[in-house]
Amino acid sequence: MEELQLHPGGGGGGKDRISDLPDEVLLNVLSGLGSTAEAARTSALARRWRRARPLWTELHVLVFRGLDPGTVRGLLARASHRQLARLEIRVPGQAVGIAAAQITSLLRAAEEHQPEELIFEVGGVGAGADDPFELPCFARATSVDLQIWNRSFTLTPAGEFSNLRMLTLSLCTVSPNDFLSRCPQLQVLHMGCYWVFDFVTVSSASLQELILRADVPVPVDDPNNTPQQLVIVEAPALEKFRLQSYGLRGVITSFSAPMVDTLSFTFCSKASRCIGFSWPWRWRVLSLSTAMGWVTRYGEADAVRRRVLSMVIIDNDDGRCDAVRSFAEEIVRLPVNNFSVLKLELRTNDGHAFGTDVLQLLKTLNTVQRLHLVLPPTNERGYWSKKREIKSNEGISLINLEEAEIEGLNVHDHDFDFMKLLFASAPVLKVVRVTLFPGFSQSSQRYKQLCYLLWAKTWVKCFVNGRLEAL
Repeated sequence: MEELQLHPGGGGGGKDRISDLPDEVLLNVLSGLGSTAEAARTSALARRWRRARPLWTELHVLVFRGLDPGTVRGLLARASHRQLARLEIRVPGQAVGIAAAQITSLLRAAEEHQPEELIFEVGGVGAGADDPFELPCFARATSVDLQIWNRSFTLTPAGEFSNLRMLTLSLCTVSPNDFLSRCPQLQVLHMGCYWVFDFVTVSSASLQELILRADVPVPVDDPNNTPQQLVIVEAPALEKFRLQSYGLRGVITSFSAPMVDTLSFTFCSKASRCIGFSWPWRWRVLSLSTAMGWVTRYGEADAVRRRVLSMVIIDNDDGRCDAVRSFAEEIVRLPVNNFSVLKLELRTNDGHAFGTDVLQLLKTLNTVQRLHLVLPPTNERGYWSKKREIKSNEGISLINLEEAEIEGLNVHDHDFDFMKLLFASAPVLKVVRVTLFPGFSQSSQRYKQLCYLLWAKTWVKCFVNGRLEAL
């Protein structure tokens, strides 16, 4: 074991005034150093601190950073506090040869101090990194944060995390079912997952918040026939769920969570963007989220809580037809519905026509009362057929749409015809707010054409760049 070298101070011969301070004050000084190793070194400054059991050993918060496992075990053996408020251990990530057995031994030493909060970090390099270590059940802990970098663990044969409320796992390869049954009080689970499983089940009766960052590393030969990973969530008390999907496969979620209120999905790699619409998948979903938000309706002074669906969709710029399910199919999977507000942002580099896609989306979400549409910042819109556009939208009736806000409306025919179709499809529309594409002159002939279009709907209040347009 590497020993800490403690060098007593005392170059001067003056009176040791530090030793006259009460233990409570000295402990506060040591705890403020932020590192137990520094506290141990600082203990050499005063004679009373250099007693048989140094004062630092009575600290109720222990922090070890950058020390090898053997040194940390030795310091833990000297610590006298058996019910720590917090224990933080960070083993150097560049250390080579930290085997699973060493980690197991270090965690057993940590368990003896019954920390209320545990933070444990160890790198995944070196011999034995593929072997699982054994994680003791810290019965007193209410919060555990494990940063284990592509390692896995098993639990001890007996025991449970009886008081655990929050668990954070970073870059782990374990399945939630390996430990959730031992966490009867767990309310918050944050997992950074490096999974190779085809399906994962998250089952907990107490869980209220679940955040998954799923990196699926399994490569595939055919990008157009990409297998998906299924995540099954069975959590009757769950209120908040967030998924960030990376890697080489998409993630499909299935819910049995009747209380869930807030959902968020972000697909951070091309391979994970498996939700599409406008066959042959001109668009794919980049992010999707739902929440209850306070929204003020036009003509009403007080805001009311309404269910909001926010989406960012991106053009399928690589030309691959790799979406495996439609947006309508994804909506059916969600445990919440009856959206009152749709916030939709379109991102594209080549100006896809969007009118049909937006209206078809609104047809799927026929309960929407308010639309907030953000158009891509481009001077061009892709080729489109007006005849096809009108025909494809026959029969669409947006019977609940009352308000529409459109950012980035441009001057070409496609945008105008979209506005005409929107007016024709929404019989109870009351308010339209338009923010024009930058550089669009309000003195141009095109602006006048837009005003004539808006004025034709006398029952609709129309605002352009914040100004009410009226005859």
